[in-house]
Amino acid sequence: MTVATRPAASRAPVPGPAPTAPAGPHAEAERLDARLGDPWAPDNPFGFAAGVARDAREEYPREAEVRLRAEGFHLCHLPASLGGSLRSFEDAQILVRVCARRDVNFMPATMFSISALMTVLAAGTPAQHRLVADWLREGRMIAFGLSEEQAGSDVLANTCRLTGEGTLHGTKWLVGRANTADAAVIVARTSERGPGAFTAVLLGPEELAGPRVRRTAPHRTTGMRGIDFADLEFDGLAVPPGAVIGDVGSGLEGALRAQQIVRLMSTAGCLATADTALRTALRFARGHRTGGVPVADTPYGSRELALAAAELIATDLSVLVAARQVHVAPDAFALASSVVKHVATRLTSSCTTRARAVVGARSVLRDDPGGVLDKAVRDNAMVAVIDTSVLGNLRALAMHLPSYAPAFADTAHPEGRAGADPEREARLRAVFALGDRASLPELRAADLDLGVRPKDDVLLGFAAHADEIAAELRGRGQTRAGELVAEARAALAAVVRDAAEAQRDRARSAKVSPEPLDLADRLCVLHAAATAALAWWFHRDGAGLYGTASGDAGWLTAVLALLTALAAGRDPRTAAYEDLAPAGRLVTALDEARLLFTALPVRLGDSGPANEKTPENEKTEKNENEDPR
Repeated sequence: MTVATRPAASRAPVPGPAPTAPAGPHAEAERLDARLGDPWAPDNPFGFAAGVARDAREEYPREAEVRLRAEGFHLCHLPASLGGSLRSFEDAQILVRVCARRDVNFMPATMFSISALMTVLAAGTPAQHRLVADWLREGRMIAFGLSEEQAGSDVLANTCRLTGEGTLHGTKWLVGRANTADAAVIVARTSERGPGAFTAVLLGPEELAGPRVRRTAPHRTTGMRGIDFADLEFDGLAVPPGAVIGDVGSGLEGALRAQQIVRLMSTAGCLATADTALRTALRFARGHRTGGVPVADTPYGSRELALAAAELIATDLSVLVAARQVHVAPDAFALASSVVKHVATRLTSSCTTRARAVVGARSVLRDDPGGVLDKAVRDNAMVAVIDTSVLGNLRALAMHLPSYAPAFADTAHPEGRAGADPEREARLRAVFALGDRASLPELRAADLDLGVRPKDDVLLGFAAHADEIAAELRGRGQTRAGELVAEARAALAAVVRDAAEAQRDRARSAKVSPEPLDLADRLCVLHAAATAALAWWFHRDGAGLYGTASGDAGWLTAVLALLTALAAGRDPRTAAYEDLAPAGRLVTALDEARLLFTALPVRLGDSGPANEKTPENEKTEKNENEDPR
């Protein structure tokens, strides 16, 4: 594999800091974006064109790694108490998105240690916490080895073994940054049966550099090209006695608890690729004409852009809320973690594909915009599977569903009655106080839980408030939004009821029927609908989300129209355009204002759209419209 060389300074000078200090809720992300410069500039090493060129050569983004480490970006997932900059995963999400929208490879180049780090924080000792924190602050990379090729998504079939004598044997497959990692967390078999048969160990630089470890050549991948996904082979490596993370036999549990946060943060890559794809398609569609009409104003173009926008908005809200949930209620985060990963991969995949379709024939060309869109689509697909199995994720979700049936079957039930649980209401207010870092407690990774007993506040909160939300919307003249909220609640009641019935019927179990997995898929999109409705509810009297007026529910109508259609198995293109249109107008306004496609304003360092109303563009547009005869 070739390695990217650093371009000469004369070709692409490193942008300086923004001339004025941003003061928004995500000021750190704004400052980083300003320092990385305009991504549309063809000579910017941190821009879209440079990312496409690296992708074609399968080169590692070495210059970006150096620059981002100098900015401290690689510590955005390390808690402040350990010397990092993590104070809220909401902040970290936005920070990663402004970076990864330029090239999603910037994520693995700088933060692929997150799986190993979170495993240690979830199950390790304070001394191990400090050790991995020291390594990260020194700029070291810590790999994470769980998957094995022959086992696939069935981790219980893994064979890499740690013997009673303390030697490690076997192979870990498709390990991110395997060839450049200084240390590693490895989950290995220590007994024969069940999830308690695995132990996690922390290998330091001395062990990983030894002769008993072999790093294979990187696998060539369709997305994230240039990142070394390789195998780690262990041939009797002696593991130090103090390397065990947690208890012997608890390795799989600790790793799976940590993966809840890893899944959450990987969705930043989903949103980053979707932002780039939609913004590219939007600018193309507004600047190019067919039959004398901008593509964005044609019936097909306007509908597809509106649907893509609704998909991105729905994902954005789900991710931001989940990023706050993990702080507020880590013991109940298991459901939200799986939901947000499934929602983000499903909806952003559709968003990026729609965006490419809008561009049409030019999307197959390797030049801009086709090259940018092609990379975004392939990278998005890579993010979808990099830290989880879609099937395994749905299986985990299916176990949660039946326990929510009482809350949706009867609003008088203690779990569904509005105001019945003041503590839950307080947690909901904290979760939906987007942009408010002060309302979030410090991360408690050790409290992450794999059980289904701790309940998800978003689902229970929606069960409690759906009728109120619908009534409030109707009272404000937002009748269609109110109807869609009621439809979402009824659909959720049906999903959890059917899941409870299937649990009691062996013929409908996951072993013999796909029904539980289909219900889990529907639950995910309806959870996103519940999140959107609650986000509107908790922000209805203040400044509107996405720069809208106070109480405006246009974006909510678009999101709910999309999600209720998906939950019912309908093609969302059958939804009324009047329902979807506000989403298209919203992202157009955000791009014109040079803002990230997210709920709260995040200013970007982008140049304006090509069709921005300037004297030069108005002259060009006039010339294009003149009769060529």
